[in-house]
Amino acid sequence: MPTLNFLLTNKPILSETPQWDEAFGAEVVFWGVVRGTENEQPIAGIHYTAYPRMVEKMLLEMGDEARRIFCEHRAQLIHRTGLVPTAQPAVVLRVGCSHSQEAFEISRWYLDKLKRVVPIWKRVVPENNPS
Repeated sequence: MPTLNFLLTNKPILSETPQWDEAFGAEVVFWGVVRGTENEQPIAGIHYTAYPRMVEKMLLEMGDEARRIFCEHRAQLIHRTGLVPTAQPAVVLRVGCSHSQEAFEISRWYLDKLKRVVPIWKRVVPENNPS
């Protein structure tokens, strides 16, 4: 079973009750929601584009790297593409492992790597021009 499961989708990310894994005593869930402003200006949302084959390759590598660096864990990452309106989630990361400190550390690591190296780009859409 891979350490990291992931999904790129242009559909809204829905909040669901988590299914708990009895092997892990800690689970961290991060919801990255589009704010209503960017640089203090109101926005309609953020338009995300991605290069899916490269995203898949890089996320598989991230999962392999995380397995070498951290304790046993499972992670799930969902990232939206297309226009994500304000107040809707653009990314959800879920990490389960044995202890809370490690779960938070692993979550921070995945989010940092996602923002720095994975080819997903964002374009802010101003409130007065939601196209």
